[in-house]
Amino acid sequence: MTCRRWRGRWLHGKVMLSRRHFLRLLGSAALASVGRIQAQDWEVETPLVARMREHLEWVIGGLNITLDFRGIDSAQNEQFRIQINADALQPVASCFKAFIVPYYFLNVPRGAWDYGENSLLYSMAVHSSNSATGIVLDQIARYIDGPENAIVKFNNFLRSMGLSNGLHSWNWGGSPTENLTDPRYAPSAVTGRVVRIRGITYQIDNVLTAADLARGHDFITRGEYFTESDQMREALRLTKQLLSIPSSTGYRSPIERVFPPGYTGKDGILPASDIATGRVVNDAGTLHVGPNTYIIAFMSAGESESIALDVLREVIGQIDTYEQSVGGIRLEDLFNDL
Repeated sequence: MTCRRWRGRWLHGKVMLSRRHFLRLLGSAALASVGRIQAQDWEVETPLVARMREHLEWVIGGLNITLDFRGIDSAQNEQFRIQINADALQPVASCFKAFIVPYYFLNVPRGAWDYGENSLLYSMAVHSSNSATGIVLDQIARYIDGPENAIVKFNNFLRSMGLSNGLHSWNWGGSPTENLTDPRYAPSAVTGRVVRIRGITYQIDNVLTAADLARGHDFITRGEYFTESDQMREALRLTKQLLSIPSSTGYRSPIERVFPPGYTGKDGILPASDIATGRVVNDAGTLHVGPNTYIIAFMSAGESESIALDVLREVIGQIDTYEQSVGGIRLEDLFNDL
């Protein structure tokens, strides 16, 4: 499945893109991968993948950790998908910022693009600046027709990528998005938009699932292979370029700490003092091992950072298990070559 070429037009510096063509451009690329996935029956696992899943289920046990772990081969076919508590809502922290990057490149006119090292987009994507995030969301929204506010417009984009959830607000002090909300994603015990940890319910403003994060990164990773749109391909290429840049401050995300070669993604960390659930340790993105690609979407709340890292090491260990089964690269050799 491929999507048709983009048929929008420019008018007074704004992107005049109809909702139908917008969804066709964005949704078809994502749905193309879904079409291939549906040809597989993930309820019938290979013995190897079953052992991998069972091991990770044992590792995670009763911890408040959710995981969506996927393997993709060089032909861009999904080879396995391991989901553990993947549809449970969790505080998203900064992980959602990865998806603002393609949103930017698909809606801001090319002549206005600014993604260099001193730009707001770079500051948000690479250094996770919260103040820059609100400004970038506001800037993009101004190029999108319609009366909806900047949060609603961004969530509409997330839906087009295949995500089931979105932001309720981005109330960073002084941000142009302060006090803007999307009522569709308001925390509520009535609608079930809550985080549940060991029998306690928390109403958290911004929540996604590990499955949401994995779908978003699958879109970024494989979208260019399932679209005929040059605009889409360039947007995703630039997105991957930005999300692959390590922080110049020496900061390493949880995945980078257990997978030294690095990755293309975005983490989200919140200290226990900032959120009622306890410490949040999230990370999501793609890792490349030889010709194969692995998507990891990892979320935890109320668990220590050391526990989160230990579980992530076990996930990385299953990449090594899978690689050995297909005659691939030993991670030990990969790490030693750094």
